[in-house]
Amino acid sequence: MKKVTILIITLSFVLLSCSGTKKTQKAITSGNYDQAFNFAVKKLTKDKSKYEKQVPLLKDAYNKANDRDLAEIARLKKQTPVNLKAIYNKYMSLDVRQDEIILLEPLYFEGKEVQFDTKDLSKDIAEAKKKYSDQLYKEAQPLIYGSKLEARKAYKILGDLQYVNPNYRTDLTTLIATAKKRGSDYVFVKLHNNVAAKLKDTASQSILKNFAKIRSGDFANKWIVIHDKKDYSVAYNYQADIYLDKFTAIPEKLNTQKVNQEKEIQTGWIYQKDAKGNVMKDAQGNDIKKPKMEKVRAEVTLFQQIKSTTLEGKVIMKNLKTGTSANPAPIKGEAKLENVYATYKGEPKAIDQKYFKVLKNKSKTFPPDSEFNKFALQTFKVKVEQFLAKQKL
Repeated sequence: MKKVTILIITLSFVLLSCSGTKKTQKAITSGNYDQAFNFAVKKLTKDKSKYEKQVPLLKDAYNKANDRDLAEIARLKKQTPVNLKAIYNKYMSLDVRQDEIILLEPLYFEGKEVQFDTKDLSKDIAEAKKKYSDQLYKEAQPLIYGSKLEARKAYKILGDLQYVNPNYRTDLTTLIATAKKRGSDYVFVKLHNNVAAKLKDTASQSILKNFAKIRSGDFANKWIVIHDKKDYSVAYNYQADIYLDKFTAIPEKLNTQKVNQEKEIQTGWIYQKDAKGNVMKDAQGNDIKKPKMEKVRAEVTLFQQIKSTTLEGKVIMKNLKTGTSANPAPIKGEAKLENVYATYKGEPKAIDQKYFKVLKNKSKTFPPDSEFNKFALQTFKVKVEQFLAKQKL
């Protein structure tokens, strides 16, 4: 039995191995050399001896992929204009492929070590990176100080340059910052607090201190820059006037409601008797009986604790170039807590199922007014940020 089990396991490994080599061979035959290479590398990384049949296929895919990339580089160099980005990327592909082979070596097939041709590409890569970097830098230069859209294009080009060659020039970071500044729409945020007299608690004052400081890092439009303090070196395109207009605080109050409950429940059985007082029987000889019903009652008292704070206002966007203002966008920040609990008198069986949950609840102590003020201010500010984030300036 053990020999049969071992044979089955061995056959399974052989079948899996054959299936894997067929997949790699099919990819090579189809010209998908990278796919074949990656599949073989994955298998050999797991187990070199188990998947040694992948080794000659790996070499074939490696050689063909390299020949293809080198031929493509030669073709690209003859183009006018030369596609320097593609050339650089091809050299990087060659280098990465070589590194994967070096990490796997030594590789053996049928007891013999299989040799892979590798060469030092550092000079080729350095030359390709330098030429591509020079091209990006030269392309970005005239765009930085052009129109707003051109500055945005320069920002992207310089970002690509920084990714490819972060140490290309010492002025690269400064140029990126300049392109970002010139391509951005600047919005000055001004707070008009018309409810200051009602928000004097410490928590509210702490939030109001930086209320106009809006986070623009998460905005879908990365070209919107929000300032809460004026930078006179910047030409502002828009002004967002935030108005806190109406503050309403409803102190905690308790509403009560009594609900009468009534239900008929079975309390036993009533046996049917004949004229002589004997319990009657049915055809099967069983006692004839019917449920004994009784009406039961209860009184449920519902208690609703409620407390809320509401801050109402608006945001008005003003185009500083044209002097026009958009319609006010209403904003509301609210803090509201509600707790419902209940008690009862009478027979619990009379109570409707829907009241069971609140009967388990208890009275709660609500947070102080300052916490409600704080939450209302925070939700108001979040809605302001959401409104500004949606603006298509």
